[in-house]
Amino acid sequence: MEIVALDYFRRLGHDNHRRLSKLYAWDDKKSKTSWGAETVDFEKIASAAVQAMKTADVNRFLVLCALVSDLYCPGYNPRQPLDKNSNLARIAVRFKLDPAKIASAVKHELSKGKVAERLSKAAKSPTKK
Repeated sequence: MEIVALDYFRRLGHDNHRRLSKLYAWDDKKSKTSWGAETVDFEKIASAAVQAMKTADVNRFLVLCALVSDLYCPGYNPRQPLDKNSNLARIAVRFKLDPAKIASAVKHELSKGKVAERLSKAAKSPTKK
């Protein structure tokens, strides 16, 4: 299963590699390439992580690989709804999840994060006297 999971991961593309890396909170340190640039070797990071996973975790990783591309939000229309034929939408129906309710909860959490971030910045900035 590790071989299948890593092969699937390799085929996802750089943006989806980044999404999965963030989801798993993998360390994404840049390293030098053979041509002198710096880049993150997501395949190497995923390989080490997947090899350390238990079988059930590898299975979940495969499911996430199948769903991660549905997380793409086009920059030209970030409010575009999820396509009803997408894997993510079909999974939501199968498990009787309400995507609108989830989206509302996420928006609420994100807005709390923005408020907390603003308060944190305000607390750190020197006050003028």
